[in-house]
Amino acid sequence: MTTNTRPVPNIQSAIGEAKNSRGIVIAKVFLLNPWSQWFQQFVQKAPAADTSITSPYTPNANGTLILTGATSVVLTRGNLNINLTNGQNIIPLGIGDTVSWASAASAQFLGA
Repeated sequence: MTTNTRPVPNIQSAIGEAKNSRGIVIAKVFLLNPWSQWFQQFVQKAPAADTSITSPYTPNANGTLILTGATSVVLTRGNLNINLTNGQNIIPLGIGDTVSWASAASAQFLGA
């Protein structure tokens, strides 16, 4: 089985060095977010869509929940409950968010 996943170098490793006029290393250069995340998109394939979702749903990764034909949709973030309109909902989610609904024709989660 082959995949298009390539190894990702350790982003904690230095990517460059700053030297003084004598050629002595005086500092190391590191890649910071959001740049490390931006570069990772070119070497890591997107995670598979999770279609085996039931209400209530709490993701274990950041991503987007797409509900089609759902009724009584409620997004819960911390102590805040937000009632969303019925129909198609595209909801960005973070770890710990919860979405519940009464019924849905389809529910899919796309990881970030």
